[in-house]
Amino acid sequence: MNETCDRCGPAVRAAYRVQEQGELTLCRHCALDVWPTLSAQGWSILSIDATTLAPQAGEQDDAPRDVGANE
Repeated sequence: MNETCDRCGPAVRAAYRVQEQGELTLCRHCALDVWPTLSAQGWSILSIDATTLAPQAGEQDDAPRDVGANE
């Protein structure tokens, strides 16, 4: 499925799915722009690629990390 960014429009492919009461799909640029605000409000930010988990509010990293990586 080729999802597009809800902020940029159909010309830009989405990289993240943001869920809380509703759902948004955002490109990397838009997700990084609104990440702190949405995360602080309790929205779950997930990569559209199922192997990546995006950090939420209170976590140290500001970038997605590989779920399968040994830490």
